[in-house]
Amino acid sequence: MKSGKFATKVSVFLVLLFIAGLIPVALISRYDYPCADDFGFSAYSHIAWLESRSVFAVLGGAVRTVIERWSGWQGTFSSIFVMALQPGIWGERFYGLVPWIMIGAMSSSTLYFLHVVLRKTVRTGRSIFLCISMLYLTFALECMIDKTQAFFWFNGAAHYMIPHSVALVLAGMLIRHLTERPSASGRPYFRSGLKRAVRFLLICLASVFVGGSNYITALIIAVLFLAAFVLLLFFRKKKEAGLLAVPMALFFAAFFLNVLAPGNSVRQAEMLNRPGVVKSILLSFYYCVEYITELWFDWTWLLFVLALLPFILEAAKTAAGRFSFPCPLLVPVFSFCLLSAMFTPSLYATGDVGGGRIFNIIFLDLLLLLMGNLFYLAGWLCRRAGKAHSADAVRTDAVCTGSVLERRNVKLYLAAVLAAAAFISVLYVQVDPDFFTSTSAVHSLVCREAARYGEEAAARTEALRSSSDPDVRLELFQTQPYLLFFSDISTDPSDWKNRSMARYYQKDSVTGTVPQTDPAASS
Repeated sequence: MKSGKFATKVSVFLVLLFIAGLIPVALISRYDYPCADDFGFSAYSHIAWLESRSVFAVLGGAVRTVIERWSGWQGTFSSIFVMALQPGIWGERFYGLVPWIMIGAMSSSTLYFLHVVLRKTVRTGRSIFLCISMLYLTFALECMIDKTQAFFWFNGAAHYMIPHSVALVLAGMLIRHLTERPSASGRPYFRSGLKRAVRFLLICLASVFVGGSNYITALIIAVLFLAAFVLLLFFRKKKEAGLLAVPMALFFAAFFLNVLAPGNSVRQAEMLNRPGVVKSILLSFYYCVEYITELWFDWTWLLFVLALLPFILEAAKTAAGRFSFPCPLLVPVFSFCLLSAMFTPSLYATGDVGGGRIFNIIFLDLLLLLMGNLFYLAGWLCRRAGKAHSADAVRTDAVCTGSVLERRNVKLYLAAVLAAAAFISVLYVQVDPDFFTSTSAVHSLVCREAARYGEEAAARTEALRSSSDPDVRLELFQTQPYLLFFSDISTDPSDWKNRSMARYYQKDSVTGTVPQTDPAASS
């Protein structure tokens, strides 16, 4: 179904809007510097690079970090391997790539997943796919729960954002692998078979990676693997179940290697107030409701849904002729349970609901589930309307004819939503420039706090690299931009952040000092 010229124009506008939001992020990224766990998890890799300038030695340092942490702190071996390779190990200037890595991972994985679902499976138009994808990515970029930990702090983002992105790609590849017929592509059998073999290998690798990543993402994929496998067996899709069995087995092997790591016991021994399994599950449902309805929901969500509705309806119209959309009530129930499960690992392990980097991936999955539920409900309604107006109850052309987006009232509706979003956004940014990611970056650049922070971080790095003194004293940061600043060392050299920095730069100790205020300057 062609969506028309108006949908094409809207898709171009949304792509340009997303790119425009990236420009301030690109400008501020050069002032981004490593901090906190960036040093602790990548010390071996960094020292290996300084001593040998060998990529293989760096990878060896990353493996050493995985073994040490798996035994002594946490079992998430694939995340640890990525965290040990933070860009700053090659030189602090490369740390400016972090926002591009994280936004690139989020964007590319989302585009691939939605392309598989909307273009390959539902077979909707390219413009509709782009409109839905760009609305999702723009909202995710600008309204992320913790923007610093999502895009600017490598360690936290590598542990959550990258596994989330790999999980999306894994889901997309699995859908494609299970639904694509080898002869459907029109390619010669050898090329088609080779493509499927390569994809299957990538599926297996991604399954192992996600199984060894953070427990929130791994738990969700575990639930989805089991649910898909049971449904395939229930509907007697034995061939598809067989294709799913190998990556599922590899995933659970990696997942159990992750969960049963000795380091997890060491870490959990420090957590005093841990609820049991049953209480953790019950609290997960409670916190899911609280965070979604009370803490996160605001006018941005309402406008996001309003802007999304015409494009979702257009996609649902296309799908209604091919899919039956059964059991519409089970979909939101399953979605709520799935989303609630994302709160469980942190509650069970630490007794706490989690931090910003955990909320970020819950936020991203909430957006996907929200779009999925809207699509499913719209498809069910369209299918139901088609049955009421069609004798054979197969096609819905009697009701769902023409492009929704080409109707004049829909164009006016979208213009009104855009005007409302622009007006309210301007009002909010006047009060809180950090409300959106791009406006926060613009604010930090215009008032030069990003540049001042960069100067302080560069001076600190130079002191650590050039000083021959094994005990280094560094001034604490005076400037703390919202996006760039996550954490600082303390005045106590035994603080874990100080010790991590000292080990990274091969010093005996690092001590933070409070900057002395110049009386003349203050007067």
